[in-house]
Amino acid sequence: MDTQTVLLVHVAVSFIALPLGLVAVGAYFSPTPAYWTRWFLAGAIATVVTGFLFPITSLTPATAVGIVASLVLLAMAAIHYGLGARGIWKQIYAIGMVINAYFLAFVLIAQSFLKVPPLKAIAPTGTELPFVIAQVILLAAFVWLGLRTWRQAGKSTI
Repeated sequence: MDTQTVLLVHVAVSFIALPLGLVAVGAYFSPTPAYWTRWFLAGAIATVVTGFLFPITSLTPATAVGIVASLVLLAMAAIHYGLGARGIWKQIYAIGMVINAYFLAFVLIAQSFLKVPPLKAIAPTGTELPFVIAQVILLAAFVWLGLRTWRQAGKSTI
């Protein structure tokens, strides 16, 4: 597969996985069926796998995020298919969903600042204040969501 095709597939599965992640996390706060977590796990795995199809010439921030996301997904898969999402494992699994949804959103913002001309104009190197503010707000939102999800997962029946 050529790089352009890999890019299109990777972007497509990323745009599917992020909303699935938010829906799956929301399952802990509503009667949404638990199967959303399986769909998100599949989408997140597809995103990581397609990300590693690009040529890797050095350790970049994208590669580092992919490695960490892979480790979190491996733990989530072990819980989902082996340990069973019960007790503390249910909470760890839920936090894994939040972490992976955060990684997807983090990369979406980073790529937006790299590829969308008006955003690139205000933060051409990705170290400027608008980029930092966007990432700090995202991180704060996901920390808040993670804390809420941790508590709710401990109470939920899914």
